Amino acid sequence: MIRLGILLLIASCGSGDRGRAQAPRDLDVPYQPHATPAPAAPSPAPEAEAPPAATATPPAPPPVTVAPAPPNAATIARLAWPAGTTSIALRSSAHVYATPDEKSEPLGKIIIGTRLPVGESIDGDKRCKVWLAATPRGWICGRYVKPSALPPEADVQPEIPSGRLLPQDYYGIKKGAKRYATEDDVRANISRPEPKIESTYMVTKDKETVEIDGVVYAKTSVGLVVASELYKHWPSTFAGVDLVKNPPPAWPFAYVIATNRGTVTARATADKKGAEAGSFKHREIVPVLEEAAGFVRVGDGKWLERTSVRIARKRPKPAVEAAHPKWIDLDRDEQVMIAYQGDTPVFATLFSSGRRKKDTPPALYRIRSKTAITKMAAEEREASHYEVSEVPWATRFRSGLYFHAAYWHDSFGTPKSHGCVNLSPADAKWVYEWTEPVMPAGWNELEVAVPQSMIVRVHDAAHPDPPVFDYDKEAIERVKIRKREKELKKKREEAEAEAAGLAPSAP
Repeated sequence: MIRLGILLLIASCGSGDRGRAQAPRDLDVPYQPHATPAPAAPSPAPEAEAPPAATATPPAPPPVTVAPAPPNAATIARLAWPAGTTSIALRSSAHVYATPDEKSEPLGKIIIGTRLPVGESIDGDKRCKVWLAATPRGWICGRYVKPSALPPEADVQPEIPSGRLLPQDYYGIKKGAKRYATEDDVRANISRPEPKIESTYMVTKDKETVEIDGVVYAKTSVGLVVASELYKHWPSTFAGVDLVKNPPPAWPFAYVIATNRGTVTARATADKKGAEAGSFKHREIVPVLEEAAGFVRVGDGKWLERTSVRIARKRPKPAVEAAHPKWIDLDRDEQVMIAYQGDTPVFATLFSSGRRKKDTPPALYRIRSKTAITKMAAEEREASHYEVSEVPWATRFRSGLYFHAAYWHDSFGTPKSHGCVNLSPADAKWVYEWTEPVMPAGWNELEVAVPQSMIVRVHDAAHPDPPVFDYDKEAIERVKIRKREKELKKKREEAEAEAAGLAPSAP
């Protein structure tokens, strides 16, 4: 059983078998099954060495473990715990604070079931009678823990089954399908109301099903749903390229984007009517040797239309005082992400930002938090509703804007989200693990202090040098937004209650 803490993201942006391909599910379009070929290894460029494989597995840091430590005898005596106590077990998920005070800076959250070493303890007040030192830092209130005779144990989150891309399997719910809270509601035909006319759900489900009046229902994260109304998401196997181990054929270089996810035909000249000169596979990496007349030359006598490539270009580090040596560059025009160590590019990939440019605004952001696995949902003020269950590897850089795995589509390199930076599972995991600070084992949430955090630059041709994002102003605006969201939610719930009192849902 995977132990995971779940956090609802009010302002969110918007595992299958590796060998099987199926259509990605876009958030706002009807489901239409079609085959999605797996990314293939690139062909060699005539004027350079063979380019790196676009599906190269990104490097990951070593797993974080809880180092064994002798139990603190003073703490065991203070709390009158059994003599055989060797760890403290989390009886529920608990917030970690910088000091033994719930009003102090929050550092993150440790998940239920984690066992920490018995460390120092400090007397508290009436809100929390005793505080215990957390691992590797911070303090948790003693009311969330219990003594354990088992050794300390903390798992790196999220836990991924061997040979899988994601923590579990994910499903979509077909348009118009009903959701029920209980079996009695199914029998009475009282379905859960939809927050908006346009509602989209990405869910997880239990292995067990229930049969009611001859119909099989799945137990999903949003209620009981007729099992045949679910369809499985097959996550993208695409992964970015390690630029240190596999240097690109040239700078700049480009990813080939085939609209049919097949191949793109090259021309012998920079002309749509030019003679055919071979073809390049979807997401193949090619050198950019020349740009002219809406075409890009990628080899001797090989030209591709500019719209069929996403160009990766080196960019200087933002001039920000006391900046972290690691930083990330997001080119909205190209939908290309490059991660840097100082001035050295170390990793590149394709992403999907907001469909509308205002959804992922240009600015110099900072990494603000990490969440191992979370739930994302639309805000009340949005025109349509979406609810996405248990999204892994969420790295936040602004309220409601995250890097995260998008298990429902494979259109990276094209704007697709509600504002977040959609990445393939492998790339979201890479960003989550590479960015600092590293998530401690046993933790599901980690807050990051701005002065020490990494820069994320979002830019485009119209905003080549975007301004520093004002987090203080954002905090003030979020107070107003939360108040408005609360009012809208109350009105919606009142309307739903009134409708439910008038008549049951129509069959």
